[in-house]
Amino acid sequence: MTDSHSKRGVRSPADNIDLTQTIKRLSMPASPSNDDFEDGIGSALLLCRDSTAKKWGQRWLTQAGLQVDIPSDPANGLDFARSSVPNVIIVEAGLQDATGQPLFRALVDASDLTMPVIVMCSSSKECTAALEAGVFDVARKPFEWQLISRRAQYASRQFTMETRLRERDDSLDKALALADLARQQLRSRESFEPVTGLPNKSKFMDLLKRGMNAADRDQTELAVFVIGFTRFRLVIEAMGQEQADRVLTEIGGKLAICLQQASSPRGAIRGLRTAAAGSLDQFRFALMLTCSSDDEELSALQQRLLGTLSQPIQISGQTVYLSACLGVSLYPQDADDADSLLQRADNAMRDAQSRGGGFKYYCAETDAAAARKLRIENLLHEALDRSELVLAYQPIATIDGGRVIASEALLRWPQADGSFIPPAEFVPIAEESGLIIRIGEYVLNEACRQLKEWHQTGIALPHICANVAKAQLTNPGFADSVRSILEQHELEPKHLELEISERGVLSGDYDVISQLLELKNLGVRLSVDDFGTGDSAIAYLKDLPIDTLKIDRSYIAGLTVDHKDEAITSAMVALGQRLEFTVIAEGVETAEQLAILSKLGCDAFQGFLVSRAVFAEAFPALLKKPTAP
Repeated sequence: MTDSHSKRGVRSPADNIDLTQTIKRLSMPASPSNDDFEDGIGSALLLCRDSTAKKWGQRWLTQAGLQVDIPSDPANGLDFARSSVPNVIIVEAGLQDATGQPLFRALVDASDLTMPVIVMCSSSKECTAALEAGVFDVARKPFEWQLISRRAQYASRQFTMETRLRERDDSLDKALALADLARQQLRSRESFEPVTGLPNKSKFMDLLKRGMNAADRDQTELAVFVIGFTRFRLVIEAMGQEQADRVLTEIGGKLAICLQQASSPRGAIRGLRTAAAGSLDQFRFALMLTCSSDDEELSALQQRLLGTLSQPIQISGQTVYLSACLGVSLYPQDADDADSLLQRADNAMRDAQSRGGGFKYYCAETDAAAARKLRIENLLHEALDRSELVLAYQPIATIDGGRVIASEALLRWPQADGSFIPPAEFVPIAEESGLIIRIGEYVLNEACRQLKEWHQTGIALPHICANVAKAQLTNPGFADSVRSILEQHELEPKHLELEISERGVLSGDYDVISQLLELKNLGVRLSVDDFGTGDSAIAYLKDLPIDTLKIDRSYIAGLTVDHKDEAITSAMVALGQRLEFTVIAEGVETAEQLAILSKLGCDAFQGFLVSRAVFAEAFPALLKKPTAP
């Protein structure tokens, strides 16, 4: 049997406000005008045939402060009592209802009538019958109406007090019921994520600990899955939070389906005794279940999860494609406490995420990689504070003649032992942590400062290139920041070229395109870096203010060994030239590669054939050195 933990139908904040207002209203004391001991006017229903009784009864009852109703046909007194709801009924003992029983008994026995009944009797027998029926009081002929009116007045007041007490008791019961509902909602809000209805992280951790206890008891294993998605942030940016919440709800439903499939006779997992799904945060989900030690069975479950979670989701006519990433840790092999078990599954998920998707089992290397990543992030903060990051400069030369026409500023992070942490390792970490904005500003400022210094010493380098991250382009103040840096170093905008990766530029992102247009209006040159490696639409090229196209080194490396690379490179050169871009080949290392590029009509190149990137003091010497054989 599977215990699947989820909760739907969590109330909205508006519902909670209504609930609170209702409790307050039910809990308020009655106003002074409704005081229980007030001598307010009540009503009396007089049911009799005797004209003398009608005359004196109405006079004395009215004098006692009661409003008196005397129906013309007292035999219908039961219906009249239901419609008028008096505070007290005075009825003649001899009257009968439609069934032939005494009217006073019908009044007392009616479950919907609770007002007191006073019976006017002609004999001791009638008095005895009335009292046995449970009436409030009896009066015997000759009738003393002054006494009867006082008894009616007392009965009316007593009925009013009892009615108000019942109403208050009912209100109290309702208030207590609503308070209990509020407590349940509070517990639900503390334990369940409101969008998906799944247990939140705190609740999931409690369920995980119970699952570990069950695994110990039954001598089984327990698997923990942490589930992430490679492009969910893009979904939020493109669709907005409200639509993204609907996607999350769909994902929560798919997880519930996976649990149901795991417990069904067809897809049953041996050793399955308990299972639960949970929401860790906006971007991550978790699933835990007890299972056998059969690797094939667990692998089949992983594939089922990936298949289910990667299916497209339809939201408001739009199709959303998500690539699921799964990290898996096992109890007791990988950890013996819930926190470590979940953390290691999360580390494995992030490892799978960095590889583009799929699933990954936890291993010791996963922890080591996560620890190194955290260490680098901390060191990167310190490096920025201590100005430890530096720039190196790689020349860009013309294909025809090898004349240096520009330099690309490349970031370097030297260590105390003389080694360098490679940009491929620390730049992605900087992008994830948000440090890339600060680093990017440093690169722009230092590159512009260095170019101005070279110009002042007679080194007439036409322009310098600096890489820009997409996070910088989506910052509304980026163009103003570039303008400020240029003004600070008294550098004309035409001397600066900003390089943006294909993935960051050719996505159709309105904010990015808007920034590029603003930068172009400023006079800054723009280039697409690593062209040919992204998955975006080339059609955007015709609409963007691009000056330069830089062909990725992966195509250049295969020029002399794979005719397909040459064909693709030829097509990219032709495309760039037809769009009136300057085309630059990256990663040129041999004369043979250069000769092919010359034949294809490429404009410029950079790579080890010209020079490796060097620090600023060594760069001027490269301008005097022949760069092409």
